[in-house]
Amino acid sequence: MKIWYTGSGNEIAYQEMLVEIDEYLKSGGKVFIGTDSQLKSDYCVFATAICLHGNERKGGKYYFHKKRTNSKKHHVLQTRIMQEVKRSIDTAMNLLEKYPDADIEVHVDIGTTPRSATRNMVDSVKGWLSGVGFACKVKPDSWASSSVADGHTK
Repeated sequence: MKIWYTGSGNEIAYQEMLVEIDEYLKSGGKVFIGTDSQLKSDYCVFATAICLHGNERKGGKYYFHKKRTNSKKHHVLQTRIMQEVKRSIDTAMNLLEKYPDADIEVHVDIGTTPRSATRNMVDSVKGWLSGVGFACKVKPDSWASSSVADGHTK
């Protein structure tokens, strides 16, 4: 079982997190999921965030999971990005199994500007996410990955 943390860094039991997500969804909230990674010299850190936002409450809440892996297989940018997307999809699918009516949006840390090294991946990633049934946001609208998850890869 993955270890999840609250936004403030406190470990939370998976079942307790699900109870909080359930309450949030019942009150009309939306779930945003994003993963980011940071390549180090001898390892790669992946952080996945589940963000709750969009009901009558002000602000939001999020949870995150971190995984450290061997960096050799993640030196290629496309491989790392696809692993980020896969981790987000896996997380979204797990939530969708428990909450089939949940409104889930996946945020991907890729850009569309001419300077972005990931611009050539946008269509394939959006197609993958659409094919499995999730709305997708990319930069500059992918805050769950590029802001929230990114903060936990350091």
